[in-house]
Amino acid sequence: MLEKYEKISAIIDKILTFVIIILFLLMFGITNLNVITRYFFNKPITFSVEMGRYCFVSIIFLGAIFTTKADKHIQVDFFTGMFPEKVRCIIEQIGRFFMAAFFAIITIYTCRMAWANIDVKSSAMQIPMAIPYFIMAFGCAGISFESIINIILYHKGIKKKSRSVEEEDPLS
Repeated sequence: MLEKYEKISAIIDKILTFVIIILFLLMFGITNLNVITRYFFNKPITFSVEMGRYCFVSIIFLGAIFTTKADKHIQVDFFTGMFPEKVRCIIEQIGRFFMAAFFAIITIYTCRMAWANIDVKSSAMQIPMAIPYFIMAFGCAGISFESIINIILYHKGIKKKSRSVEEEDPLS
């Protein structure tokens, strides 16, 4: 079962990496092209800001899936660092559960928002506004899914991590 998950996960990671790279190159290219056309020809590209914004938001939501999978999201461990390791692990599991639940709820609402805006067009690019909302929903669903997978992997002891401040502090 774990081997099957790892194979599927590797394929999804490759696809997500490819999509993120394409989105970054698109964002970088259209933004720079807009600067050139605005400066040299005094003719800005009307949709460049909107496209750059959608690419940037998509990169963030898709990249957050990787961050969650690696369990490297931002957290304040000052409070949890005061507890013994077993208690800290329980608190972290509870945090992962709340993260999964929160992003599952956000997924539901972004899907509803996407369906409600399927006929609404963006101002410059004239694409359905459902596209950016569905990308947000996909990212949130991925974060929720990876949080659940992390809960399972930590519970079974397949994934182990100690979050003590002393071990992670690069300055010490």
